[in-house]
Amino acid sequence: MTSFYKFDDYKKRLSDADLLVSVCGECEKDIKILCADSKKSGPDALFVCKGNHFKPEYLDDATARGAICYVSEKKYDNSLPCLIVSDVRAALAELSDMYYHHPCKDLKITSVTGTKGKTTVVHFIKALIDAKLKNEGQPPCGLISTVETYDGKTAEESVNSTPESIDLQRILYNCRENGLNDVVCEVSSQALKYHRVRCVEFDTAVFTNIGEDHISPVEHPDFEDYFNSKLKIFGKCKRAVINRDCDHFDRVLSAAKACGEVVTYGKEPGCDVVYSNVRKENGKTRFHLKTPLFEGEFSLRIAGFFNVENAAAAVAATLPYNIDIDTVKEVLSNTAVSGRMETYSTPDNSIVAIVDYAHNAMSFETIFSHVIKEYPGYRIVSVFGSVGNKAEVRRYALGKIAGKYSDFVYITSEHPDYESPYAIAEQIAEGIREGKAKYTVIPDRELAVETAIKEAPDKTAVLILGVGDETTQRINGVLYERRSDSECVLSALKEKAKVSV
Repeated sequence: MTSFYKFDDYKKRLSDADLLVSVCGECEKDIKILCADSKKSGPDALFVCKGNHFKPEYLDDATARGAICYVSEKKYDNSLPCLIVSDVRAALAELSDMYYHHPCKDLKITSVTGTKGKTTVVHFIKALIDAKLKNEGQPPCGLISTVETYDGKTAEESVNSTPESIDLQRILYNCRENGLNDVVCEVSSQALKYHRVRCVEFDTAVFTNIGEDHISPVEHPDFEDYFNSKLKIFGKCKRAVINRDCDHFDRVLSAAKACGEVVTYGKEPGCDVVYSNVRKENGKTRFHLKTPLFEGEFSLRIAGFFNVENAAAAVAATLPYNIDIDTVKEVLSNTAVSGRMETYSTPDNSIVAIVDYAHNAMSFETIFSHVIKEYPGYRIVSVFGSVGNKAEVRRYALGKIAGKYSDFVYITSEHPDYESPYAIAEQIAEGIREGKAKYTVIPDRELAVETAIKEAPDKTAVLILGVGDETTQRINGVLYERRSDSECVLSALKEKAKVSV
C-alpha cells in the first residue's frame, strides 16, 4: 500500500454508511494495517473484532503486536481508541473497501451464485474470457472460486467459495495491481447475507438455480432466508443471467428485473441462449447451442449431460465479450474442472470411480441420475460425509438420496470441525435407512475411499462426493493436510490394476 487513511477517515466512512454507534478516544496516526486476525496485526494496525468465536484475548494479542485502535460491536476492557458499530461484518466490508481503495471500480467482474454448478460455471467463464484476452494480447482473468484463487501472480487453493470481505478486497486489489482487468467469482449465500460482497459491484451476475441447502442455526434459519440472500445479488449488478429451467423462475426473474439487462438461458426456445439435442457421441457430450451471436454444434470434455446447462450459463455470461464461435467451441471441448466429474477406471472399465464436489440434495440427485444412465447395470457405491457445525438439514437428505440409489454407502468425514464425525454419520445413516443401501462408517476419509475401491466387485461405479479436489480437512477449527480424493482413487486403482484415466 502506498497511501493510508487515518482513524477519522474510517470514522467518517462508517458514519456515512450509518454503521457508527459511538466513538471512544482519538488516534492521529496513519492506519497502515487493517486486519480481523490478531496474528496479522502489527505496528499502526486497526483491528476489527469479528467472528462467532471472538474472544477478548484476540484484541489483547492484536494490541501486543502493535494495533493502535479497534472496531467492534461493544467496548472491551482495553485502552485503545475504538469505533463502536451496529454490525461489525458490514463495517469490515466498508473498511476493507476503503483500505484497498475500492478496487472493483477498475475491474470488470462477473459473478455466479446458485445452489449447484457455481464452480463449474465460473471455470467455464474464466476459460472463455482467457481465450478471448489471449487472442488480444491481454492479461488473463482473475479467479475467486471454491477450488482456486488467482490474482494475476499467485494461484492458491481456496478456503471458502467467497472469502471474507477483507480477503476479497485484498484479492481484488492484487488483481488490479497485477494488471488484470477482468475477474470472475463465485458468490455464496453467506457472502450475500453477511456482507462479504457489500462494497463490490458486478457487471454480470449469473443465477444458476435454487434448492434447499445451507439451512442451520449458523447459516440460514429456513429456505426463505437462503433464497432471499441469493436474490440480493441482483441489487449489485448491471446485467443478470438467469436459468429459465430453475425452480421458482418467476420469482428469480422478478428480482432480476432490478438490473438494467436480463438474459435467459435454458432448453426453452424462447431463451436468449438455448441448448438442445444433448447426446453422447465418441465419449463426449454433444449438443446444439443457439445464441444472439452464433449457432452451432458443440461438445464438452467434462462428463455429465447436466454440464451442458453450466456451459450454456457461461456462454450467456460472456456474450458481452463477443467471443467468436470457433473459440467457444475449442474452449468448451477442452475445459476440465478440477474435482468436478473427474472419472477414473480400470482398463476394462469394470470399476469406474467418479470424484465430484456434489454436497447437497440437488447435486446428489443430479449425479446419481447421471451414473444410472451412463453405467446401466453397474452396482453403485457412494462415499461421502457432511460438513460439521452447519447445514445440518442436509445430512438426512444426502443419506436418503444415497440410500435410494446406492447399493452400498461408506459414510466418512468431510470437514467435521467441532462436531463428532460419528454424530454426523448417524444423522446421515438415518436417511440411508429409508432406502435399500447397506452402509458402514469409516471416519478416516482416505481409508474410506481406498476401502470402497478395494472392495468393489466388477461392474461397480464408485462415487466419491463432497469435497472435490480439496487437500485439507477442518477438524476443531484447524485445517489439516490430506491427500485429495483423486489421489486416493488412483492409489487404490493401481492396487487392482494399471489405471486408465
